[in-house]
Amino acid sequence: MTKIDVCLNVYGKPQQTLVTLLSLLRHSGAHVDRIYLIEEARQPEDYRFEPIAEGLEAAGVGADRLVRFRPRHHLWTEPTRLRRYHRDQDYAESLRYEYGIRQTDKRHILLIHNDVLFQGDVVGAMLAEDPDCFGVGEVGQCWNCPLHYDGLCSGEHLHERLGALRYREVMASVRRHPETRTYQARRWRIHPLRPLPMPECRINEWCMLVHVELYREEVLARRAVPPLGGYFCLDIGDAWFRGMVGQGHRFKHIPIRDYLTHAFFSEAGNGHTALFSADVYAREEARAKAYLAGELGG
Repeated sequence: MTKIDVCLNVYGKPQQTLVTLLSLLRHSGAHVDRIYLIEEARQPEDYRFEPIAEGLEAAGVGADRLVRFRPRHHLWTEPTRLRRYHRDQDYAESLRYEYGIRQTDKRHILLIHNDVLFQGDVVGAMLAEDPDCFGVGEVGQCWNCPLHYDGLCSGEHLHERLGALRYREVMASVRRHPETRTYQARRWRIHPLRPLPMPECRINEWCMLVHVELYREEVLARRAVPPLGGYFCLDIGDAWFRGMVGQGHRFKHIPIRDYLTHAFFSEAGNGHTALFSADVYAREEARAKAYLAGELGG
């Protein structure tokens, strides 16, 4: 059976982190070898690594398979400095997921958020796709994109639309939706000769399978593509996605929501709100702790 490694960045949420990993192991554990747990350089006061390690050890993932790493820099959402990325290893490995991608010895690595509840074997589904794709997962933040509003594109059909939509048609759609962040902040990034992928196009990295060799070739060796974990346009992974498509590599959209729920314990349906409200954070962690006790035997 094909083995992969897993990488997740962790900022707080120890209970949700453990739910994420234990539910992944329950459904896809046969595919998982090492887990790279990347702790952000700064953490909330409640964060403790030990309960995560103990919960994983009880599930059969000991210290030989759990790799803990804390980078030197806390970059948060700072714009990424590409020249520094290529000359400063500490800075580069402070970008999200970068350490795991550089360290793994597997052909593929699974990138996930630490607030996901897995309900099916998403890894098996991903590995069943074309193994030469540079990335597999849910394509596009289409809920933010003018082209999706106008019925011109979607994650499922992006590969068909790449050469079909012309700049004039794309910009007409963007101008019809001035409320979008594509119009407000990034319409100038849409290239007249190659308008797609759009700024909102990426593989959503709350659960994405990455082809490690292709990443290292294009990002590290040739320096032809920006790193996945940097902030260059609108969000994590968008510049990397556009760059890999521009180099002629293939991607694959699959309906990952058939296998998981992102931000399962969130009141707002996202992972960010709790980071700015201590009360919301505490309630979500309490829900995760109760789920651990009741559903995952924690």
